[in-house]
Amino acid sequence: MKTKSIIACLFLLFATQAVKAQNNADVIIRAFISQIKSHKNLEMGFTYQFSPDGKDFNEAENGKAWLQGEAYKVEMADQHTISNGKTIWTYLIDEEEVMVSNASEGIDNTPLKLFTSLDESYAATFSGFDANGIATIELANPKGQYKRVSLKIDTKKTTPTINSADIYVEDGSRLTINIKELKFDQDLDDKFFTFDEKAHPNVDVIDMR
Repeated sequence: MKTKSIIACLFLLFATQAVKAQNNADVIIRAFISQIKSHKNLEMGFTYQFSPDGKDFNEAENGKAWLQGEAYKVEMADQHTISNGKTIWTYLIDEEEVMVSNASEGIDNTPLKLFTSLDESYAATFSGFDANGIATIELANPKGQYKRVSLKIDTKKTTPTINSADIYVEDGSRLTINIKELKFDQDLDDKFFTFDEKAHPNVDVIDMR
């Protein structure tokens, strides 16, 4: 599973919590950017399934993710990815290795740049409501790494809440994410978004910078 794909897909979901479902899907996309900037930070609990061929999925696993400005952390069963906006630490748990790299200028690596790119390059379509009031928003970018993203948003609540997302990647793989919990504006210091080598003395550090 590509680390960049996972990171970008997860942060795509952060911005949808307070977005009002409406027929103008382009308005929703523009709201992604302003929503992500309106909070000090965000925390998300989720379950995810991955399919390398887009059909056969592995078992659902739990994950958590945090975003604060240009810094972020994504914790999955076999991998933790941490960035303070300048450096990225990719911790492969089973291999007991952490790869250190510079946060590039690419939109995949920085959530705010991802949202800016979405506003410019993704075509959004409102597909309607189902019988339970769940809205479907389709995002498409034929030339992008993420060919299609299908969001399910519950509009019955006072604040519309995202239920799930299906992300279709250019290599034919597919990631399904179900949101379990979303929190805003917690007390997170800068150290939270760095990898603590002293706390992992047996981990090999591979500096790729």
